[in-house]
Amino acid sequence: MKSAMSRSIRTALTALAVAVAVPVVSTPQMAAAEVPGLKKIAMVDMQRVLNETKEGKKARSELETSSKAKQEKLDKKRTQLESDASKLNSLKGAQLAAAQEKLQRESMELQSMLMTLEQELGDQHNKTLESMYKRAQDIVSKLAKERGIDLVLVRDQMTVIYAKDGLDITEEIVKLYNGKHS
Repeated sequence: MKSAMSRSIRTALTALAVAVAVPVVSTPQMAAAEVPGLKKIAMVDMQRVLNETKEGKKARSELETSSKAKQEKLDKKRTQLESDASKLNSLKGAQLAAAQEKLQRESMELQSMLMTLEQELGDQHNKTLESMYKRAQDIVSKLAKERGIDLVLVRDQMTVIYAKDGLDITEEIVKLYNGKHS
C-alpha cells in the first residue's frame, strides 16, 4: 500500500515536472525571433580606445613616470634598511635591541609607503580610466545615433565570441576621440 502510494506521488511529481519544463524548452528560431527590433549592431574595443588614443598614451606615460619616481624613493629606503640590517651583526646588548627596534619601525614605514603608493597609483589610474571611458561613451553614442545603430557592444574576448567583419568601429572611435580631446 505504502509503495503504491509513493509510486503515485512520484508519478504525479514527474508529470508536474515535465509539464513545467516543456514551456521552457525553445528552439533556436524562437530565440532569434525574440530580438526583432535590432537592425544595426556595432562593436567597440574600449581597451584599444583607452590604449591607442593620444590621451590614453599620455596618461599611461604620466602614470609610468609617477610610478618610477615613487619606486625610486621606495628602493632608496629599502637599500638603507638592508644596509642597516647588515650592521646588526656588529652590535650587542642594548645597542642591538635599539637598532632592531628602529629597523622594525622603518620596515613598517616602508610597507606603509608601499601600500600608500599602490593606492595612489590605483586611484590615479582609475580616475583617468573613468574620465576617458565616459568621453569615449559619449563619442560612441553620438556616432551610433548619426548612423542609426541600434546596439553597440563592448568587444572583448569574454563578451563577443564571433562578429562579422565590418561591425567593429573602434578605429573610427579612436580617430574621433583624438580629434575631440587632443
